Amino acid sequence: MSTKYKIEDEIPSAVLMARLNELSDAVTKGQKGIEREFYMSVPAQCDHDADLVLAAAAKRIEGLEHRVSLLEDELYT
Repeated sequence: MSTKYKIEDEIPSAVLMARLNELSDAVTKGQKGIEREFYMSVPAQCDHDADLVLAAAAKRIEGLEHRVSLLEDELYT
């Protein structure tokens, strides 16, 4: 667990990807795995809490897809 990153934009993609892999593994472990990994801590840890990690990953993907779209438009026009 970490409180190293205060906002989601600071979290390196490698850290997000590693945590996403941990969360995907946890859901295969049944209720105990889910209870162990899917909770909200106080204070919140944006690089560990499942809800924050999932939201940060979604925003990162959305932002990257937008940038790719802009670059494709620039390339093909």
